[in-house]
Amino acid sequence: MSRAWLDNIDAQTGTPGARSELKPGLTMLGGARGDLPVPASGSDCVHLWSEPPKLIFVGGGEPPRVNGQDALELSLHSGDRIDWRGQAWRFGYEDGQARLEEVAPSAPAEAPKGGPNPSTFVAATGGELAWKRLKAGLVAELSISDKAVIKRWQDAVVRNEFDAEAATRDLLAGAPDVADGDNRLLDRSTRLMRDLLMSSVTRGAGRQVRKAARNTLAFLLVQGFILILFILLVLAGLLLVHTKFGHSIDAFLDSVVNFF
Repeated sequence: MSRAWLDNIDAQTGTPGARSELKPGLTMLGGARGDLPVPASGSDCVHLWSEPPKLIFVGGGEPPRVNGQDALELSLHSGDRIDWRGQAWRFGYEDGQARLEEVAPSAPAEAPKGGPNPSTFVAATGGELAWKRLKAGLVAELSISDKAVIKRWQDAVVRNEFDAEAATRDLLAGAPDVADGDNRLLDRSTRLMRDLLMSSVTRGAGRQVRKAARNTLAFLLVQGFILILFILLVLAGLLLVHTKFGHSIDAFLDSVVNFF
């Protein structure tokens, strides 16, 4: 299993100090509910992800500097220096998978009878991922996540730089107090389920309406063509009677013939 940590260092001399182990997944640096307090951070905070190592700044103030460069979002590497709000840290990372690969593999052990089914584990993991993405979308739509995070990922979508996994992590981290059973999520997910359930029906009804409209327009065009053709035939017959037999049927028609 991989592990990550921050070594406090003196901002001026770089002298190392105490070490703080980062939690698996997300560790919040600074902010009102930060795992590692930074007195001068105010409401801003820095999200530190352990797998893969990544830094994301959430807030509107001065961002942290990584190796001397302002950083809003970037991948971290072991040995990177982070300076923020008068404090400094040295990031450390140890990949557990790399250590495992160095060890010669032994003969695979048989799974104990009655143990967990790997396919069940995969399905559960996929289902959890799907729910997390759906929940992230709901908290964003309902504006109950961090407004700055929502705006940043909306801009990322416009720039065609959307990352579903990273967006899910940030949006859920911006709403840590929203439980899965929150009434707002339940109400919105119920309406969404109803809309999805009826989507195929409404699409079918829309196709039928469009087909009926096309059929009606075609019918009207055909009827109009037949009516015009009938009028032209009647007029041609009247002209033929007038010119061949000199018989007047209509005074207006006579005036038209005499004009030509």
